[in-house]
Amino acid sequence: MTSFFEAENPLEERLGKAFFEKLPTAPGIYKMFGRGDHLLYIGKAKNLRSRLFTYRRASGANCSRKVWKLVRMVQHITLEQLSSEEEALLRENELIRRHRPPFNHAKKAPETYYYISAVPEREEIVFDLNMDLREKARGHTYGAFKGHRRVRRALGALLRQLYIMERLVGTPFDLPVQLTRSLTPVHYRLEVARPRHPLLHDYFYGSSDRLLYRIIEDHLDNSRLEKFIGKLILKDMEALRWFYDRAARRNFKIREMLGLGNSLIPQEKLDDYLVMLAFED
Repeated sequence: MTSFFEAENPLEERLGKAFFEKLPTAPGIYKMFGRGDHLLYIGKAKNLRSRLFTYRRASGANCSRKVWKLVRMVQHITLEQLSSEEEALLRENELIRRHRPPFNHAKKAPETYYYISAVPEREEIVFDLNMDLREKARGHTYGAFKGHRRVRRALGALLRQLYIMERLVGTPFDLPVQLTRSLTPVHYRLEVARPRHPLLHDYFYGSSDRLLYRIIEDHLDNSRLEKFIGKLILKDMEALRWFYDRAARRNFKIREMLGLGNSLIPQEKLDDYLVMLAFED
C-alpha cells in the first residue's frame, strides 16, 4: 500500500506535459475539477505558470494534507487570463461566492460577516452582534466586519474593558460570568458614561482610536496594570488594537476611497472593496 508521503504527483500524467509547457505567465484565475467535472477549487495568480507549477511540484512531503488531497483529486484545470492581479482577485472573489467550491474556505460565505450595533439608551449602550442588519439600530450600526473569531473576540474585550472602567473592577473574579466566557455574548446591555459615547462611535466607525488611549489612561490612573487583572487587560487591548487597525479603520479607508459617506459596507461587497483598497495608488 502506498503511503501518504510516497505517492507520486499525478498532475503531469493527467494533464499532459504540453499543458504545463504552454502555461501563460499572465495574471488570471484557475479552476480545478475532479471526476464528473466537479469543481474543487478556484484560485488566482499573479503569474499563472509559476502558480500552477507549484502544484506540479507538490508532494506529500512538501505541502499540506489539504493541498496534497486536492492535487490527487484534480482531473483537469481551466484558465482565465486577466489584465492585472487586481482583476484576478476580483474575479476570484466573484467565482468563489457563486460556486462555493469545497476546497475554498475563505470568501465564500460573506453573509457570515458581522455587523456591530451600539445603541444608546439613556446611560446605557445596548451592544448587538449580528449577521444581518436590524432596521431599528441602523443609525448606530457598523460594519460589515470580516474575521469571525477575531471580531467576536474584540467585542468581548471591549465589553470587559468598559465594565472594568465603569464598575472600578480590580480583579477578574468580579466580572460577570457572561464576560468571562470564551464565547462573546451577541447581546449585552452596559452602563457607559456619556462622555465615552462619542469615543465608542469613533472607534467602531474607524475615524479615531482615542477610546483605546482613554482605556489605558484609566487603567494607569487606577494602577490596574500592575495587578493580577493586568494580564487580561493587555490581552484585551491587543484584540482591540487588531479590530481597529484591521477592521474598523480599514472600513473607514474604503468609505473614503469610494465616497460612500456614512454608508454601511454590504457583506457581499467587502471582499471586493478590500482588493480595491489594497491596489489603491
